[in-house]
Amino acid sequence: MTEVIHLPLGQEHPYEQGPEERFPRHPLSGEAFTIGIVTRPPGVVQQVTVYSRINRQDEKQTPARRLDNWHPEFEHGVGAELIARRVHIEQDVWQAQLIAPPLGATLTYRIEADSVTGTSHEIVGVEWQSAPASSNIRPLEDGLWEMGISHDATPHSTPTGLPNLQRVEWLTDGKKSRRVRLTFDCHPDEAFFGLGERYNALNQRGQVMDVRCYEQYKSQGKRAYMPIPFLLSSHHYGVYVDSARWMQFDLTGDQTWTLDAELGPDEQLRLVWFQNPDPLEIIGRFSRMTGQPVLPPLWAFGLWMSANEWNSQKRVMHEVAQTEQHEIDASVLVIEAWSDETTFYIWNDAQYQAVPADQAHHYADFTFPPAGKWPDPKGMVDALHEKGIRLILWQIPALKKIDTPHEQHDRDWAYFEQQGYGVREADGSLYKIRPFWFRNGYLWDVTNPAGIQWWMNKRAYLLDDLGVDGFKTDGGEHLWGASTCFFDGRGGDELWNLYPLLYTKAYYEFATQKRGGDALLFSRAGFAGSQAFPAHWAGDENSTWEAFRASILAGLSAGISGIPFWSWDIGGFSGELPTAELYLRGTAMAAFCPIMQYHAEYNAHRVPSRDRTPWNMQEQTGDPRVIEIFRYFNNVRRNLMPYIWQEAQWSAQTGQPMMRALQLWDNGQPDYAYYFGRDLLVYPVVLPDMNEMLITLPDGDWADLWTGQAYQGSCSHVVATPLNFIPVFVRKSAKIPVVWGNQHTWGDRVPLTNLPSTLLEF
Repeated sequence: MTEVIHLPLGQEHPYEQGPEERFPRHPLSGEAFTIGIVTRPPGVVQQVTVYSRINRQDEKQTPARRLDNWHPEFEHGVGAELIARRVHIEQDVWQAQLIAPPLGATLTYRIEADSVTGTSHEIVGVEWQSAPASSNIRPLEDGLWEMGISHDATPHSTPTGLPNLQRVEWLTDGKKSRRVRLTFDCHPDEAFFGLGERYNALNQRGQVMDVRCYEQYKSQGKRAYMPIPFLLSSHHYGVYVDSARWMQFDLTGDQTWTLDAELGPDEQLRLVWFQNPDPLEIIGRFSRMTGQPVLPPLWAFGLWMSANEWNSQKRVMHEVAQTEQHEIDASVLVIEAWSDETTFYIWNDAQYQAVPADQAHHYADFTFPPAGKWPDPKGMVDALHEKGIRLILWQIPALKKIDTPHEQHDRDWAYFEQQGYGVREADGSLYKIRPFWFRNGYLWDVTNPAGIQWWMNKRAYLLDDLGVDGFKTDGGEHLWGASTCFFDGRGGDELWNLYPLLYTKAYYEFATQKRGGDALLFSRAGFAGSQAFPAHWAGDENSTWEAFRASILAGLSAGISGIPFWSWDIGGFSGELPTAELYLRGTAMAAFCPIMQYHAEYNAHRVPSRDRTPWNMQEQTGDPRVIEIFRYFNNVRRNLMPYIWQEAQWSAQTGQPMMRALQLWDNGQPDYAYYFGRDLLVYPVVLPDMNEMLITLPDGDWADLWTGQAYQGSCSHVVATPLNFIPVFVRKSAKIPVVWGNQHTWGDRVPLTNLPSTLLEF
């Protein structure tokens, strides 16, 4: 059977295109665009023609040409792997070029392959039209303004200190506007920060940045798991675009910057402007406006241990025994490979009777074979708790598509379909996940109260009966498709950024209610307001120096964007093991990070192991210093826990970040230098073979955290940086609460406590 495939929007991949698409997908009036066509099997179709007409004009014929060596231009990533897989299917690729119709006119086209005619498609002519540079700005309170942009906006003077709105343009078909483009004045020396968790740079001046939630597997560049439409300027203002739709900040202009934003049905856009000479006041105000940050429990601030290959109770308890043997105290353990990889709520190897899909299991319903992977999950959880270790279990918001019978999954799948608990396509069918990860599975509709209750009740026994302490809520970036539909009436174009926030909100509220508030999430994706459902980590990354630097930028940008409780994988989690030097430099930095954790990617039981545990790192690198130095920095973190807890409370109350980029006050400082809390200044070592650093301290008087040695600000100092050292300075006259052990010195082994034993005065 001959297949002729043309999908005007393709898979709606946010950044990459397949051979069967129209590109650009939404051309402007008068713009040439390409019709991409795929025919299968190859060599069968001899001629492809595109027939087109504008309104009721005569139909035109445009022959398509067959491409001998078509290949897409895209960056490597999960989406790229999917496209590459489709490209390598035996097929022919054809292309024809048309011109988009005039404003308001409709171009209709159809494809004929060897006299077989396909479905008709339409394009309505759109163009950018200028409007007077006017807006409606009204004060909300001191230092805070609201700017409403609409066609009927009335002129209003711009408050002093905010950029003037220079130009307004509307992308319209003559009847309805689809996007608005706002051009603002800026100064040549102005720096721009924020826009979510960003890996490419700290200062985004000179960049074009999308606000679009996307899963880029490693080497994220400008793509973001956690985009946030908040821009902070070095000229004492911030702007929050109150929309979850796609938008783009063009910060490349010499004297202007531009916001291009999709519009909803009301054709309006709301911006909130903040003005204050203190960037922390702006960040805090924005954070509290979008979602008051929630303080994680104390145990969250100890060491987290994790690896994808810990897929049995025996292996988990072996690693726990190792951390005890080496006196590297941990407070949280994450298990990713615990479930059956089908339901994602039943332990692997558990024996049980399937229940009706509208019912949920209790722990007593399961039998765990002694020779199975998890012979006693409850006993394991209890043992971990007795050792002071909390347990986090991995989750995903997808109902996986499987190819073999599985009675419980099959019942759940049928019930899910019947009840309509999934996101839907425009035609009413259930949306099938398009990205490579969990492809063709169903995506849970997180706006359906009944669907939320059903989904979470399946997992209730983990909290009620086992005492699990929270979830690693992975994913959240599975939604492609602007016309997808949700239970609450909103579409994918409004929810593809908001989805991860609603997904984690459902888990967080359920877990904290079950655990009396003593629960936590560990999430990868998010959006404005995600700080109300802590905590977050930087996602997948390689074990390279470049990735280390990018992760620090991500954490600093996340903090600027209102996310105070953030982490990353020490030394990276993927690929070849980091060097001992990189691993220990990452460990030192992580000790001065909101959450400290190591993690490793699944490597199919590769020998030697690629776990990022300190003991495996020491064994594989052959460097005998690894365990000792890792233990030292983990103990230092516990020595500082009263200070960390104090600053975490401050961040939760104010919305101000725990990691505060030094560049916010001094653009001559390194991208990677930051305040940890209000009084500690950290200079991570981010390059190999650095035995010393040249550091220029900010204004004021400073002291070395480790020795108390005095340092003068506004001066450069050469600081030695041996492998067991990270430069950290304290504001003069600061008081740092710490807890000491028997030796009364840094690196003493102490319990996890927020009660100081002494107050260090500098």
